[in-house]
Amino acid sequence: MNSPYAAELNRLHAELDHLVTVHRAAAQIARTLTEHLADGPSRVADQLARLLAGALEPDDLTEGSTP
Repeated sequence: MNSPYAAELNRLHAELDHLVTVHRAAAQIARTLTEHLADGPSRVADQLARLLAGALEPDDLTEGSTP
């Protein structure tokens, strides 16, 4: 692999790793909110956590749906 391509590939891998880390942190924050909030906000926080964790797809979300 040519050096310019290798450098770009390494940069992209580092950026993806960072995004995955941020994504997982957001899922954990949403899960923590779920544990501390009441029924309505808890349901929304749980949906957010499940969406970020990959357990839900955006098409699965509807207003008023249960997780």
